[in-house]
Amino acid sequence: MKLVLLTGFLGSGKTTFLTNLLKSFKDVKIGILMNEFGEKSIDGELIKGDGFDLLELTGGSVFCACLKENYIKGLASFLDYDLEYVFVESSGVADPSNMGTILETVTLISGKAYDYLGAICIVDGLYFLEQYDLIPALHKQLVYSNAVIINKTDLQSEDRLSQIEEKIKEVNSRTQIYRAAFCEVFMEEILAEMNGEQPAPVETTNTWESRPKTSVLRSDEPLDYQKFGAFLHDIKKYAYRIKGFVKTNAGDFEVSCVNEFAVMNPWKKELDQTEIVIISSVGIKIISEVLAAWKKFLGDVPMEFR
Repeated sequence: MKLVLLTGFLGSGKTTFLTNLLKSFKDVKIGILMNEFGEKSIDGELIKGDGFDLLELTGGSVFCACLKENYIKGLASFLDYDLEYVFVESSGVADPSNMGTILETVTLISGKAYDYLGAICIVDGLYFLEQYDLIPALHKQLVYSNAVIINKTDLQSEDRLSQIEEKIKEVNSRTQIYRAAFCEVFMEEILAEMNGEQPAPVETTNTWESRPKTSVLRSDEPLDYQKFGAFLHDIKKYAYRIKGFVKTNAGDFEVSCVNEFAVMNPWKKELDQTEIVIISSVGIKIISEVLAAWKKFLGDVPMEFR
């Protein structure tokens, strides 16, 4: 059974990649282990469908002690399935330095081993150069990658894309680099080039203390579409990532925000409530900023934020 790790910072396009993968590999038996850094799974909802097995972990990074035990059990359980591939989507802040050690443990407890093809790292072509010096996990994700997909190339200039490629090669000269928009790539070509070669595993930097502050906003009442849009615009500068679903007077929408880039796309399923995950770039200050913005734009509309 072949195993592929999927890394990339928050909002780089990992869920889009998995959605495309399931469409192109619809006749292949696939297992997916997804990791959400917060308590609420949004990505799992986005890719749910038939024809694959999905195991979700929430609450931390799969490489952190907070989830590593469940992660190992999840990988071991997939070895009992009749699958051709297992794809692991790590959280955007994951440091995969100890993947080799984890796989050794999986083999010890299950008596079976994966054919580990390596890691695919998805890079945000729009924000990577700004993020790289601020987020230590990005460096580790590149070091342990066997393939790098520079996503969102349609939004970036050729000069900046060349700078991104140079930085990737500087960090990891052996990795294969691919360019993409909307994470549309020839998956078979990428997998064929991956050989599982990795640097020696080291202890990960992921800990409870190093994880970003992640909160969930919930509201049961339909929100004013324009006012919620203004609220989102106001708080996005305080977040690495905002994602989820909002119920409004103009219909239901999927919300996705990375840095200054924010979109609200119509959602095909009727929602019971608004549920938004916010991953803070300003620590616990996010609480006061969100509460102030909510009061400013949505007034006394009831909501829960924790």
